[in-house]
Parts: sequence; structure tokens; C-alpha cells
Amino acid sequence: MPAEARVRGNFRLNNCYFPPLKLKFNKNDVDSTVFSGNKTLKLVVPCETAKDKNSLIRREYLCYQFYQTISSYFFRTRLANVELTEVSQKKPRTYELLAFFVEDNSIVAKRSQGKVIKSTTISPAAFDEKQSVRNDYFQYMIGNADWSAVFQHNSNTLFVGGKYIPLSYDFDMSGFVNAPYGRVSPAEGGATDPRARVYRGFCKSKSAMEDIRKEFLEKESAIIALIENEASNFSKYDLTDMKAYVNGFFEILKSDREFESSILAQCRTK
Repeated sequence: MPAEARVRGNFRLNNCYFPPLKLKFNKNDVDSTVFSGNKTLKLVVPCETAKDKNSLIRREYLCYQFYQTISSYFFRTRLANVELTEVSQKKPRTYELLAFFVEDNSIVAKRSQGKVIKSTTISPAAFDEKQSVRNDYFQYMIGNADWSAVFQHNSNTLFVGGKYIPLSYDFDMSGFVNAPYGRVSPAEGGATDPRARVYRGFCKSKSAMEDIRKEFLEKESAIIALIENEASNFSKYDLTDMKAYVNGFFEILKSDREFESSILAQCRTK
């Protein structure tokens, strides 16, 4: 199947051995295939050649599955086995990689009967309150500080039914993924431990914060089940680590004191 490809991204493009890609298809070429309806797709590949490269990809893929459980607005993804051959060496070298496709934001907008907003800066107050809090809690759950809905950093914005909706992507810097190249800059909360959770959401009404807290607690078993369903694809250590990391978030939600000090007292006002 013919397709055009170009490199994309910022950090991964400049720091990874394998560049992230964006593929473009001709509509007629993908009819009656698994790509039907998609003109462009992101292809997320491992960053480095390390032995655990495919495990890290599967962890990030799980983050997208978590968000699909949490929000009505999400990117659909699909795992893929990719064979890349490096021809720049004297002797070509082939890599067998796990990767996943991410649908284009225009497809998400069409499915949601909305549109993609191109503005580079959106006021925090403009976002739908509960959708904003869902995204904030999700990012906190996976320990991700490498995002901004306001400045659309690793985040798109949908306009649906008169409301602005955050649509997040790229979670490889999160504590849940725990990539060796993960880092958090001072501008992203000041934490030096890439696995430390930093709540970056803006303050919303107490009722919205509490309502979404309850929502997440009701979905705890479904989120843990997503991890357990992948048990055969991870080592025992990785499986235990992922479950413990997510459980740490739910322990915060279950404790009034921890919820107050870690989330309510940390929300941003500017």
C-alpha cells in the first residue's frame, strides 16, 4: 500500500534513535482496509534501541486505553508490528519494533460532531469544567507533567456543542511509562524525579473536583483490569510496578487528607 511519510515531533525527533512518523494515505488506496477513512495517521515507535523498547511502547499504548475509559473524547489507537531497515550503514540492519497508530484529530472531531481549534493559546476558563478536570486527573494518575491544554503542548482542543474540550496525546514522559529518557523541567512543576506526580490542573469548582474524583474511583477496577489484561506481554516486575504506580493515585483519591493536600491545595490559579 503506497503511503507518504514524514518525521514529526520535537523531543523525540531530536533525541531518539528512531524518529516518530506521520503517514499520509490516498483515500482510494485505503478503502476496504483497516485504514479506511483515515487520510493521515501518527505512528508511534520506540525512542531507543534498548531491550525494553517495546515494553515502553506498550506502556504508553496503555495510557491511551486508560483515557478511552475515562473520557468520551479520545484518540483511537491500534498496535502494529513494524520492521525498519537502516540502510545508512555499510551493512543494512533490521529492527523488529512494536509500534502503534494514532488517528488524526480531525477524525476525533468528526466522531464527536465538533471541530479542531487551531488557536495557540486558550484561556483555562474557556474549557468545559468537568472535561478539563478529567484530563487533569488522568495526567496526574499517569504522572505526566509534559503537557499544557492552554498552550496546546501535547494537547489538541476540540469545540463540541459550544464547549472547549482538551484532547491529550504523547505520554512517554509520564511516570507510568517510566522511560529512561523521561525528564521534568522546572517549568513543568519543578520535580526532579520523573516519576513524582505534579498536579498541573487549574482550580475548578469544588463540586466538579469532587464529582470527577468519584468518577475515577468508580472506574478504578476497569483501569486496573486494562493492566491485568496485558499480563502476558510484561514481566512480573513491570506488571507489579504499573499496578503499584496507578494504585498510588487511587490511594490519594480515597483519602480526604491526601486529596486535599495533593490535588485541591496544588491546583493552579494562573
